[in-house]
Amino acid sequence: MQWLQLLVGQGSQSRALVPWGGESVDPDRFWAEAWRDLQRGQRKLARDLKLAGAHWHVDQDAGLIQFERADGALLAAPVQIVAAWNPHTHAFTWAWDHPSVQTRLRADAERTRWFGEKHGLCELTQPVVTLSEQEAWRMSAVAMKVNGAAGVYRGPTEGPHVFMTMRDVRPLF
Repeated sequence: MQWLQLLVGQGSQSRALVPWGGESVDPDRFWAEAWRDLQRGQRKLARDLKLAGAHWHVDQDAGLIQFERADGALLAAPVQIVAAWNPHTHAFTWAWDHPSVQTRLRADAERTRWFGEKHGLCELTQPVVTLSEQEAWRMSAVAMKVNGAAGVYRGPTEGPHVFMTMRDVRPLF
């Protein structure tokens, strides 16, 4: 399997801007904080979990992503599918409009769309947006922050790359 990138957000993320209470936010500041949290998390994850190059599998029925590292360690985390990004067409399709994503795994994407509607951010509300890979990461970083997720994982496939938010990654015994 191709190398994989995994990003995990810091527990110290600013919750002051998460829109749970319906308050307004400064979108530019929110985007910047989301990106910063994602970058910090990538460094932490690479250091602590060593998942680069791990084989991965999503069980949509269980709502879990599982990893098998090169050393044989097995890890799993609750997962939500945020979007699929096609590296050939650069189409970023939100999970809330993707037919292969089960409804229960679309909640983080739906909440991100709600955030976009509330704050007039059309790139979060259009079913398909043409983006670079870095911009796809940026969208996923916002989804991570809006949903208070622990991290984002980009799982490449032979077709589109799947962007997913995750909760705590834990060893399987």
